[in-house]
Amino acid sequence: MPEPRRLDHPVALLDSTLREGEQAAGVRFSLEQKLTLAKRLDAFGVDFIEAGHPVVSEAVREAVTAIQQLRLRATVLAHARAARRDIEAVAACGVRWVGIFCGINRYTLECKLRMTKAQALGRIVEMIGFAKSLGLSVRYSCEDAPRTDPDELEEVCRRAVEAGADRLSVVDTVGLLTPRRMAGLVRRLRAACRVGLHVHCHNDFGMAVANAISAVEAGATVVDVTVNGLGERSGIPPLAEVCAALKTLYQVPNAWDLAALPELSRLVARYTGIPVGRHRPVVGEFAFAHKAGLHSAAVLRDPASYEALDPASVGARRRIIIDEFSGTSALRGELARRGVACDGARAARIVRRLKSVNGRARRSARPRAIRRAAEER
Repeated sequence: MPEPRRLDHPVALLDSTLREGEQAAGVRFSLEQKLTLAKRLDAFGVDFIEAGHPVVSEAVREAVTAIQQLRLRATVLAHARAARRDIEAVAACGVRWVGIFCGINRYTLECKLRMTKAQALGRIVEMIGFAKSLGLSVRYSCEDAPRTDPDELEEVCRRAVEAGADRLSVVDTVGLLTPRRMAGLVRRLRAACRVGLHVHCHNDFGMAVANAISAVEAGATVVDVTVNGLGERSGIPPLAEVCAALKTLYQVPNAWDLAALPELSRLVARYTGIPVGRHRPVVGEFAFAHKAGLHSAAVLRDPASYEALDPASVGARRRIIIDEFSGTSALRGELARRGVACDGARAARIVRRLKSVNGRARRSARPRAIRRAAEER
């Protein structure tokens, strides 16, 4: 395995399961579920929890207030448009941080705000100042950054910082960035605006995790994630994949409890009714499953031959799949795990039986063969 690349700056995680995640189709958390998730996320070790957009409804406002009152270790942040009503609702919940979002490209100006660019810039500056006057810390997000003229994006971010924004966020609203473009954008904004930089990457082209990691390499300090990658349309980077990559590939020193990932993933799946893919990285049932005989034999000798990270480090276990693809080494190893001794000749006979079975009978043949091995003394 290559030597891990160490970053020269700290990296934090903002979990948005309770805000972005609840915007996924068919998802609605109860107050009790939100409080449970907030506690679990805090115990896991995320740095920020985005608790919701209080102005959306009284239920969301109640949840944000209740989460803030838990007095978690993580910093609680609430979502707001660049609008006085939204910011007042955040302040009323008692949270310390507000995430103000407002874009300036033509999609925002023509389809949402119905105002000129100069008017939008004025509103952004004014609302950041208003939030600061209420004692809030501010993260400003320029929505749809990739489709914003780079010079104009830099200008609005610079003006936001001058108005008092404590952090900025690069928001890839429809998932258009590639890792190279993301890195370039982060480097440019980092040079122009000396504040902490978040990234919020959507997964419309399946590049959200790659874009998030590329942003971190370029100097971003906070990655927005959700449990199981929930969010609008195809969602945003999954918590499990991002933190496992940062820990394994970059050795970030954060005290994240990676062993809690599978249970956290299953909990959100149970609350939402959206199952975790069996082959999903890190938390999927088959994330550490080996089937081909060559793979299985090698991993039993040295796990690093076919595993990028130790399953136990993320609360998972290795699985050796026994079927017609298996070799004798894999079969003997799996039987030994079950406490069954099996010599080479007997294992070879069982493997021949497995390879002779085709079609649907294959599923029942596997347990029969393993039982037979245990009975043949």
